[in-house]
Amino acid sequence: MEGSMLLSEVPLGQSCQVVESRLLRLLDLGFCEESQVVPLYTCPWGGTRLYHVKQTRIALRDSDAAQIQVKAVK
Repeated sequence: MEGSMLLSEVPLGQSCQVVESRLLRLLDLGFCEESQVVPLYTCPWGGTRLYHVKQTRIALRDSDAAQIQVKAVK
């Protein structure tokens, strides 16, 4: 998709919008189409990031975040 990237590639603090999620269990966590997501924190040991989505904070492995297509929000 033009102009889209993986959630795992979004810089910290950059707001983005979900375009597509390939894992159904992530839909239950709030990562559904058009949801606003902000990466907040990268764990010191790597491999996991904290995201703000739908008025909550959720930690996802980078491998799971790589299954979510997003686009930047200005």
